[in-house]
Order: sequence, then structure tokens, then C-alpha cells
Amino acid sequence: MMSKARFVAVLAAVAAVAAGCAGAPVASAGAEAGPAVTADTLAALVDCPQLPSLPTARCGQITVPRDRSRPAAGTLDIAFALVPHTDTTRPGLGTLVPNPGGPGTSTIDVSGAAFADALHPLLDRRDLLLIDPRGVGRSTPLSCPALTGPARVFASLHRQRQLIGECGRQLGDRIDEYATTAVADDIDAVRATLGLSRLDLFGVSYGTYLMPTYAQRHPQHVRSITLAGAYAVNVDTTGAVGAAAFRRAMTLVCSRTGECSGTRVIADLATLLRQLRAHPEHLDVTFRGTTHHVVLDDWEMTSVAARLFSSRPDTTAQLALAAAVTAARHGDRGPVRKLVRDSLRAQADVYSYGPIALSDAQQWTTSCHDYLRAFSYADSVPERTRAYQAALAGQHDADFAPFTADAWTSRADFDAGACLNWPDDPTARAPFGPGAKLPDVPVLVLNGDLDANTPIASGRAAAAQFPRARFVEVPGAGHTPASTPAGAAAMVQFIRDLRG
Repeated sequence: MMSKARFVAVLAAVAAVAAGCAGAPVASAGAEAGPAVTADTLAALVDCPQLPSLPTARCGQITVPRDRSRPAAGTLDIAFALVPHTDTTRPGLGTLVPNPGGPGTSTIDVSGAAFADALHPLLDRRDLLLIDPRGVGRSTPLSCPALTGPARVFASLHRQRQLIGECGRQLGDRIDEYATTAVADDIDAVRATLGLSRLDLFGVSYGTYLMPTYAQRHPQHVRSITLAGAYAVNVDTTGAVGAAAFRRAMTLVCSRTGECSGTRVIADLATLLRQLRAHPEHLDVTFRGTTHHVVLDDWEMTSVAARLFSSRPDTTAQLALAAAVTAARHGDRGPVRKLVRDSLRAQADVYSYGPIALSDAQQWTTSCHDYLRAFSYADSVPERTRAYQAALAGQHDADFAPFTADAWTSRADFDAGACLNWPDDPTARAPFGPGAKLPDVPVLVLNGDLDANTPIASGRAAAAQFPRARFVEVPGAGHTPASTPAGAAAMVQFIRDLRG
């Protein structure tokens, strides 16, 4: 929902107020459910002094079971912040509930102000309800020693997979407590506590996986759904469709700016990747006084290039990639090295603030539990690896050009093999199966034409999950199309046009 610079600035503010940020416990509302909270319910919440960008917000928390099937497992706290509608002369029309994605990203502190900005035209008559998912931010943040700090960012692919597996073993019997189904049920527990009848759901990235899960489990409490940067729950998004979207996006950036030839850039990138695959470089990257030794190979370069088209578009950085691979063709890899260093430092910034802002432990606990895999957790790691390699062998590098199938499907933070070392979890499964019934409610799906993370095809598949969904391709948008003027306008108009 926000630029990297703003994200990092917000993280700094989060770190300064991390202590003592819990809201007041809230008793369940006794009044008949309605579209917005009552004055009495609002009065039961407390001020949120740690949210200066949302001065009218009121905070609270509820206690929920860690595992609703095992009451003896204990409880955890779920925190929320409610921004009441501004027109107090008229009743509220509804309650907007967003999620920024991840999984593992704080909704309240990291994304709350950005959501308020994007949804501002609607907040005269609608409340904004920000809920930190379990394990993140103010909701009993989850961490593990293996994934504490930014070290994973600078690690090789093999080491990253080891660290993720170590985290799973350190969490022990908690690895099955952070499924998307549990997060969805927590949202409904907050809804019930506040006495709300139906919600207008808004999911970004992983939020487009979470909100359909909520809708499938609690259909009677859904009024509408907006999904931005969307993908379907039971469709694998790690394949060649993303590489094709990268080629298209790079070509569009070049043609729209007139600064490069997309065909030439893609060819130059392919040449550079072949060279790095044959002869990797050793690159030192200094971050906050510590020097990390990074192997610059085709996997690292693939991760860096893909990252430029997997978030909010930064045309300057995308053109820097074009210039860097052109310089490399002429024998100068200095711009490539700078691009890689800048990318890794930016990622390390994000992971440096811990689970109060972004929980790497929660990210992989949820992902390893829910997402489709080419192997079974019941098998040994060598057996899993053979199954994974067999699935990979069925892919064709030509479909992933300028990358290889191996490098693209294992790129950083989108690694299809990230959970190869994860502990056996017999409960691991998608939130619902193919063909599961989703509610017949108004749905808007927005995907950007510069997004290689959730391409246009992924958005169409997300829309196809619902009986009544409208898909919009947003020109010039990346992974957060609702943050663009065109995407935001489409979302606002969609919600304003709702009836009933």
C-alpha cells in the first residue's frame, strides 16, 4: 500500500512506540448487530496515542484460543484499531476491513495510515477497522531465533531454506496455530465483539488469499470484497506466468518512458544471467556496520530483477535495471553491483524492525502451512527434495526466459522450495479446496499490468473463484494497484455503488 521509503519511515515510528501499545480488552457487544459500531461500543475502546497519523482511532484487543480445536493450548491477544466515520450527523453505512498482505505484515502500525489515505473518500460514512493478524504487530508477535533480524536477506538460497526449517523446529507445536483459517476466524471474533453485522473486506497481496478464506468460512458476514494484487487460493503462482508478466512489464516500462528497448533489455539480462550462472561473483554488502558476503549468481540477480516488478512500481529503479544490464553488456558491472547492494539493503531495512512490524516467523509459518507444495511433509527431506526436483524437471526454461525455471521458481521470498526443511505438519493444507462455494456477494478484483508477482492471469483466476466478480486491469500499476489514482477510484466507486 505504500512506497518503500514511507514503509521504512513508518517502521522507525513503530520501533519507537513498540512498548505499551496494547489496547483495552473489550467485552462482546450486547446490542443487535449493525453495519457500524454503536456509540457505546466506541466509548468502550481507548485512545491510540501511538498512532499520531490516525488521531481519531480507538484501540482495543480481544483474547482468542491459540487453537480452536484444542482449548488447552492457551490463548493469545488480537489487537485492533477502529477509525470511526467522520460524519457524525448520519449513521454509518458500513465497516471497511483491510489487510496489507505478507503474510506477516502489521495492519495497524505499518499500513493503517496508507489504508486511511486510500480509503479517505469513503470514511465520512464508513468506519475503518484495522486488525493485526495473530503473530504480527500488536497481536502477540511471533518470532524465532533463526529468523530474527535481517540475516536471511543476505543468505544463499540453500541457507535461507535451512533457516526457515530451523525456525519451524524452534516453534515446535506452534507451527499449526497460524493458518489463514485461524486468522480469518480471529477477524470474525473481532467483528462479533464489536457488534458488526457485515463487513466490506479489502485484501492486498496475501490479503487476497485471506479475505476469500474469511468469506468461505463466514459468508453471512460479508457485504463486499475488494482484492488488489490478487491470486486464487488453489492456483500455483510460482510458475512461468510470472516470468511472462516480467517480460511484458519490462517492455511496457521501456515503451512508455521511451528510455529503452524492452527486447534489448531482456536479451541483455539473459546474457548477464548466463554469465553469472557460469561464473558467480563474490560481493560484499555492508548494512548498518556489518559486512555480509553475498554470492552474486543468477539466482540472486533473478531475485533482484523480479523484486523490481513485485511491489509498487519504481520507474527509476526499473530503468536502472535496464541501464545496468546494458552497461554489463559493454563490460561494466558496476551498476549491476550497485543495484544488487541497494536491493538487499532495502530488504534488510524491512526485516530489521522485527515482528512488531513484519514477522518473518509468521510469514513462513503461515506459508508453509497453507500454500501448495510439490512434496509431502510426511516424507524425509531427501524424499521431499527428489519430489521437488522432479516437479521442477517438468518445467521448460524457455517458458521462464530470460530466467531459468530453477532460478525463477526459487527467487527470494517466492521460493517454491522454501519449506523443504519444515517440520512434518499433518494439519498443513489450503484453507479450502478447489470448487469450494464462495458467497454470491459483489467482488472487485484489481491487478496491475506491471506486476510480475500476481500477474493479470492470477487476478482473473482470483475473480473466477466468485459467482459475481468484476476484474479490472490497472495500467501502470504494480502489485498494489489500489494505491494508484485509477485503482483507488475504481475501488471507491465500487463501494459507493453497493446496495443493501
